[in-house]
Amino acid sequence: MPPDYYQTLGVSRTCTPDEIRRAYRRLARRYHPDVCREPDAEDKFKQIGEAYAVLSDPGKRARYDRYGDAAFEGFGRDAGFGDIFDLFNQVFGGGFAQGFGAQAAARGSDLSYELTIALADVVTGYETEIEVERQAECDRCNGSGSEPGHVPDTCSDCNGSGRRTVHRRTILGVMSSTSPCGTCRGRGVIVRHPCEQCRGSGVVKARQRVLVDVPPGISSGQRIRHPGQGDVPPGGGIPGDLFVGVNVAPDEHFQRHDRDLIMQLDLSFTQAALGDKITVPTVEGEQELTIPAGAQSGDALRLRYQGLPPLHGGQRGDQIIALRVVTPRHPTERERELLLELGRERGEQVEPQPHGKGILERIREVFTGEE
Repeated sequence: MPPDYYQTLGVSRTCTPDEIRRAYRRLARRYHPDVCREPDAEDKFKQIGEAYAVLSDPGKRARYDRYGDAAFEGFGRDAGFGDIFDLFNQVFGGGFAQGFGAQAAARGSDLSYELTIALADVVTGYETEIEVERQAECDRCNGSGSEPGHVPDTCSDCNGSGRRTVHRRTILGVMSSTSPCGTCRGRGVIVRHPCEQCRGSGVVKARQRVLVDVPPGISSGQRIRHPGQGDVPPGGGIPGDLFVGVNVAPDEHFQRHDRDLIMQLDLSFTQAALGDKITVPTVEGEQELTIPAGAQSGDALRLRYQGLPPLHGGQRGDQIIALRVVTPRHPTERERELLLELGRERGEQVEPQPHGKGILERIREVFTGEE
């Protein structure tokens, strides 16, 4: 199925000619075969050029809007589109296009952002918008660095290549060394009329909103890469990437162990001895749990598939409940009588002792004088 030209450029069907041109400049700069190292870069570059050739021409765009891809049937898909590299030269200016290959190594800086999510978000995944400050293409000059109405001149010293080669004769023969052109600073063009907004650099500082889709099963320390969302280098080239580092916030109930979630549950002496039915928290709400009679400290119960999913899909882990039997620190007189009665019933000879004071109680007595 032929690609949709609007989708190829990432614009709406009601977009303006300026939005079409801006989208083409951004994508063509990114996927130019001299710059992009992706295996399908040339095919993408051709698709982008074909889409721009149609949508930038009012007549062709009107036919395409009315008849779709059938508007060009019988003429071949390239009919009237011309060579895509000639089209690139027309949009960017001859000097810029010639110097573009010299900028193959020009790449913008990567950016980083730290995002904190809740443990429950690890189960379902999480989507949010973040705002980052980046170096973006100047919207006044569309990244050319020249005032609107002016085109950068091809550098005469390097003929637009952006590099100069010096040959030296040595005892070992002729040695050649290549370095960035000092006149145009490796850009291949000279900006005679600098843009008032970016002062000729072609880039400005801008705040941009980015949609971040955090997949289920992610762990703290993992990063999500957003290609091309980093800084745009001055003079054009490959934008850097945005890396979103994910931190999973500590949870008041659970400790994470791979896909399993571990929690501690305190039981009273009565609950442990007789068993009970209680509700316990899970990452998705509360769930009923049966405590078997005779439970001991250190026993563990398991809620199947109430843990976390693996990162790339699959079965969730379990929720493991570690039991701890807690005896009363300050039993009432009635409780003491019942406990003694229980001991006698079990044939135990119990000699009750006075309640031992903890260190915090003893410190409080020192400072308050109470006993």
